[in-house]
Amino acid sequence: MYSYCVFCKTGSELSVAEKINIIDKSVKAVAPMRTMQEKRNGKWIGKEKVLLPGYVFLYSENDFDTNLIRNLTDLYKVLSYDYGIRSLVGKDYEYAMWIWKYHGSIDTSKVLTVGSSVKVVEGPLLDSNGVIKKLDKHKRKVWVEFDFDGISRMIVLSAVCVDSMDNPTG
Repeated sequence: MYSYCVFCKTGSELSVAEKINIIDKSVKAVAPMRTMQEKRNGKWIGKEKVLLPGYVFLYSENDFDTNLIRNLTDLYKVLSYDYGIRSLVGKDYEYAMWIWKYHGSIDTSKVLTVGSSVKVVEGPLLDSNGVIKKLDKHKRKVWVEFDFDGISRMIVLSAVCVDSMDNPTG
């Protein structure tokens, strides 16, 4: 499978993905979302937010002619490497395929803390290439560092701490 990434106007990720999906049925455009746990009126609820503001991933079984989408409103450019290749490779490809595996929806993971170490026991973080840098048990947030587009990026994701495999804390 080929994967690509387009840079678009922040806030227009969902509409850009929708337009691309209409233009070319052989391509699946995904605006990655993350579910964040937020406490409202004493209860934890999941709220969807954009995972990478300004980015949409494209997936195709065949090489994709990026000229088909060049004139879309709010789409700035198709990302490419210095040597002219537009399809993602290396860690960028691995990251895109991780997003694809979860259908563009990164839900809450479960983590187990033992002393100062954090072990992911369930959810999308279980098989990610990211490194957990910080954990806030009370706000159910985890800061994960990923390499994408040649840059190390810190992304905040949702994680519920458990003191055993079945017992959430926080």
